[in-house]
Amino acid sequence: MDPERGCQKTKLESKLRDSAREISHLRDALETTRIEAQTDALTGLANRRHFEERLQACFEVATSDGIPLTLVIADVDYFKRFNDDHGHATGDQVLRLVAHTMTEHMVDRAVITRFGGEEFAIILPDTNLNDGKLYAESVRQALLKRELIKRSTNEKLGRITISSGVAAYKLGDTPTSLIERADQALLAAKRTGRNRTVTQDALTR
Repeated sequence: MDPERGCQKTKLESKLRDSAREISHLRDALETTRIEAQTDALTGLANRRHFEERLQACFEVATSDGIPLTLVIADVDYFKRFNDDHGHATGDQVLRLVAHTMTEHMVDRAVITRFGGEEFAIILPDTNLNDGKLYAESVRQALLKRELIKRSTNEKLGRITISSGVAAYKLGDTPTSLIERADQALLAAKRTGRNRTVTQDALTR
């Protein structure tokens, strides 16, 4: 082979390798950006945007294939009190602890999200209403076993409790109607004393 042509070939191969590496780095950067756009920075859970996308996708499967779908909306009881009495840093600690506990007890395919403020939403594909309630209860019970300690002073702040509303997909539902029903069940849990799980069945009684 002509030495000059061999040198050109080597340079071309080097450029191709560099281009391939650059494309790989760009893909990684794009994937990182996509994940960050769908993640809540404080808790590390999926954010509201990701929740809406996943709920729509799960709805399409439930509608077309008749597979069960359950939604849990949970709210930290007396959260404002933590912020007012102990500061926002402690409030953030509460949210991270709840998120960690939910993740520890996550069932297969569950999508756990920070819904907003002190609210969390859990999408449970291929899960009926009763199993959804059992999952919500397992998280509530696990939180009751943990005592919150203020990191800056080691002061014991007591137990964290949550109230949860559970709703299951019904024929004719929309994502909005399912969210509203889970939210109504959550409000019922708050009205009847907090630190409890209420399903959509209680709304018709």
